[in-house]
This record gives sequence, structure tokens and C-alpha cells, in this order.
Amino acid sequence: MRQFLAETAPGPDGTLALRGKDFRYLVQVLRLAPGASLEVRLPDGSLVEMRVSSVDRAAKLALLDSPGSVPRDGFPEPAAPGSSMSALPSVPADFPEIVLFQWILKGSKMDQVFRQATEAGVALVVPVLGDRCLAAEAGGVGAGKSGRWERIVREARQQSGSAVATAVRETVPSALVPEVWAAVSARGGAGGSVAITLTEAPLARKTLHEYLVTRPRTVALAIGPEGGMSGRETEILAAAGFNAVHFRTNILRAETAALYGIAAAQTLLLESEKWRLTE
Repeated sequence: MRQFLAETAPGPDGTLALRGKDFRYLVQVLRLAPGASLEVRLPDGSLVEMRVSSVDRAAKLALLDSPGSVPRDGFPEPAAPGSSMSALPSVPADFPEIVLFQWILKGSKMDQVFRQATEAGVALVVPVLGDRCLAAEAGGVGAGKSGRWERIVREARQQSGSAVATAVRETVPSALVPEVWAAVSARGGAGGSVAITLTEAPLARKTLHEYLVTRPRTVALAIGPEGGMSGRETEILAAAGFNAVHFRTNILRAETAALYGIAAAQTLLLESEKWRLTE
């Protein structure tokens, strides 16, 4: 289901004004004309149906309103923001929070990882500059290409209809991954958390099932670059509580491993009641 992500809530009269990039997306990408309806995800996470009431190409301004508004004395009845259809939660209550630590990949492969992670409902993507990554691909630690990646995430959410507000963190060096994970996992509260390093080498002591049997609220996945992580990095992650998992399958490209790991962890968590191991 395609959706439009609104950066602001409708005004008191239920009207939402779109300018700039939002106007271009509505008119040039979606090609919507006055009278057309679309699903709009508001900043509070609710999903509402709205209608294109007018498009002013000269002023580059489009107005959306509620299709349920009824004219009264020549004026539309004000519609409360988010009231045109039932509000949906930003994420289902049992949906797992997945944090992806992705070592920087070459070229457009990182774009692919961000796009697919967003479509899959990953909560946070952290680009990591590792020992075997090219600094030029990151654009510099602390800056990176976060602006571009944020645009990719926004486009992917609008295309896929994801209710999860996937966040993008600035690039961090691999030595700081434990610090970032400690801060994120602390927010998980009583639900618990588990950190996993996906490795191409058969270093794993347990299966992914065994690590996720407690159905943690937050799961971290660390995926290395082409050529894998360095020995120093695997030691850093192990010391920080990351557990090695090896999928006994064909050799996967780094960008494929990310989606494979996300899908495997997410499916296990969502279907845990069916397969949960007994003591």
C-alpha cells in the first residue's frame, strides 16, 4: 500500500498544504489530480484518507482535505486531523524492533540495504565505517551520506506503506558500535535485547532460534562489508555481547546477507508462539 508521509499535521480546518518536494512528489511521481484520494501517514503515526482538493502548478501548491467533509453554507465542514478513518498505531504491538549495524558497502549497495531494511520495517539503521571499508564511501565519519540515505528511507516508506518510522543514524566507526548499541538497548526496557553478528565463518555456538527463544523486544544485527569484518572488530563485538550466527547456506553478498538476516530474525520473532523451544 503506497502512502504519503506528511511532515506536518493538517490545520484546524482539516486542510494539509503541500509545497516544494512534497508538491513534486504528489504531482510528478503520484500524478494525482484534484478529486483523487490517497493514504496519508501523519506525524503522530495515524493513517488517514485524504483528497486532493486543488493543485496550483504556478504557485507549486497542492491542498489536501478530508473526503468526508460535507459542504455547509458554501464552506466545507472542518475535519479534525486524523479523523477521516480510524487511526492506526505506528507499529503493531508485537512487532520486533530491529537495529541494523551495516558496515559501509561500495557504490549503490548501501542504498539497496537502506531501501530493503525500510521496506522490512527495521527501526534503526546505523552505517559503520570498519577496518575494511573505504572512507570515501562514507563521506567522513559523523557526516556520511545520511541526507541521501534519509531520502531513500522516506521514499521506501511511501512506496511500501511501512508504519515503522525507520531512523538513520550518522556513520560511526566500528569501535563505537558497542556504545551505540548500549544506548539503544537501554531503551528497550523490560522486553530485553539480543545482539547478533552474522558471520560467513562457522563460528556460531548456537542457532538464531536459540538466541531468540526469549522473544526479546529489541534485536541488533551486525553485518560486515565485502570481505567480512576484521578480527579486531569481531573481538570488539563479542566483548560487547554480540553473538555470532552462521547461516549454513550459499555464500551471500553483504547486501543480501542484510536482508536475509532481517527476514530470518523478524519471522522467528513474529512466529515464536508456534515454534518456541521448551525447556
